[in-house]
Amino acid sequence: MYNYSFGNYYNPSPTPEPFSEALNGLTGGLVALAVILILVLIAVLIILIIAECKIFAKAGERWWKALIPVYNSWVQFKFAGLAWWWFIIFCVLTILTTTLGEESTAIVSMLLLLTGFNLNYNLARKFGRGNGYAFLMTFLPFIGYPMLAFGSAKYEKEARVDKNGIFSVE
Repeated sequence: MYNYSFGNYYNPSPTPEPFSEALNGLTGGLVALAVILILVLIAVLIILIIAECKIFAKAGERWWKALIPVYNSWVQFKFAGLAWWWFIIFCVLTILTTTLGEESTAIVSMLLLLTGFNLNYNLARKFGRGNGYAFLMTFLPFIGYPMLAFGSAKYEKEARVDKNGIFSVE
């Protein structure tokens, strides 16, 4: 336990090797990066929530309806002008995505993406925007939804949209 040799005192915590010092620095950097990424993610989520509330308000709905899970999707499908069964398909696909095995999840996820695009297509049309907006809202929602919410787009209740969205049978 004790080293009684001349000039050498027992050190209970030996000095770390250079490799472990470098590893400690790397770990600290990764933790700092993770904290920064989490803060950015929280900021983006707050912006998306505010944008969703603003879109609901522009559509003539109460803004707080955007904060209630599942109900907000129902209301959004309704003011986008889609048939009620699109909401049912959306819910079923969402549940299947979380319950199926890996083999089926990719196909169901693609169908869910198509359903989301269908919603965004009608939503963009109701706000007087085109296919580009629908694409942006589907694949880059953190850009598309704030642009729709905070931009000059106005909700047009009487805008001509099909209740089947992109799957029009005209």
